[in-house]
Amino acid sequence: MAWISVHEQVTSGKLRRLAKELRCSQNEALGMLVKFWLWGISNADRNGYIEGTDKEDIADVVNIGISKNIDPEEAVEAMIRTEWIECLEDGLYIHDWEEWQGNWYDAVERKQRDKERKRKKRAEKREQELEKEKQKKIEKEIKEESTKETKDTKEIKEESTKETKDTKEIKEVKETPKKGKGYSSTFEDFWSVYPRKIGKGDAYKKYNARIKDGWSPDELKEAAENYAEQCEIEHTEKQYIKYGKSFLSDSTPFTDYLGSSKVLAEEKAGTKQQQIKSQKDNGIHNFTQRDYDFDDLEQQLLKKQFESS
Repeated sequence: MAWISVHEQVTSGKLRRLAKELRCSQNEALGMLVKFWLWGISNADRNGYIEGTDKEDIADVVNIGISKNIDPEEAVEAMIRTEWIECLEDGLYIHDWEEWQGNWYDAVERKQRDKERKRKKRAEKREQELEKEKQKKIEKEIKEESTKETKDTKEIKEESTKETKDTKEIKEVKETPKKGKGYSSTFEDFWSVYPRKIGKGDAYKKYNARIKDGWSPDELKEAAENYAEQCEIEHTEKQYIKYGKSFLSDSTPFTDYLGSSKVLAEEKAGTKQQQIKSQKDNGIHNFTQRDYDFDDLEQQLLKKQFESS
């Protein structure tokens, strides 16, 4: 709803001059001005410019409610002469319009800003609600997926536990020597000093293989003793101590623990490598393939990771 400001300053010499020009009372002149201003609120801009309006249009506006003795066109001319209306090259202006009605335009602008602020706030709120709904949906999907993964993991764990149990039973059966045969006394001597008592059956196989390669029981026992001593000095944790089969593997890592017999051990190791590792030409680069003991490599990697941490 539009409104206008009527200040007491309006009852000045200009109003009296207008009343004299029209030969009417000041109240009639003021009423005509108020009528004109009410129309101006909807038709003039903040600077008072009345776009697309001529004197006849204003005469039609002020004609309503004025005395029959007052000619509307003469009333417009009188308003121009008394400077209530300015007639400039680009059109008609209401004189000092922003000064008289600036509060109205300020209120309109505040209303527009408030309207825009509320619109943005509603948009932000709606966006937040959509984001919350999206987040809830994602969380629900994650929860469902997590529940599914937990269920699958549980089933896999149960299956793994079962397989581990079965493997352990098979290993125990496999490592148990056949009745009447058992382990040799020299291997038992070796095993008694070796620092990790796991995988005895596999270690026994590697032990016999090294004996066949030309290593003596005393050398193998000496290597085991020296290795056990090193593990004790360095406080090596159990999980980083080699399995017996890895210590006695084809790559002969035990030779590092033969002490004064190391030179001879290296010579034997070289001879053994020539015997059991034939030079396999790959047909492209003519390089010699090498067999690796992956259990041994795994133990070395775990130890390096532990030392670096």
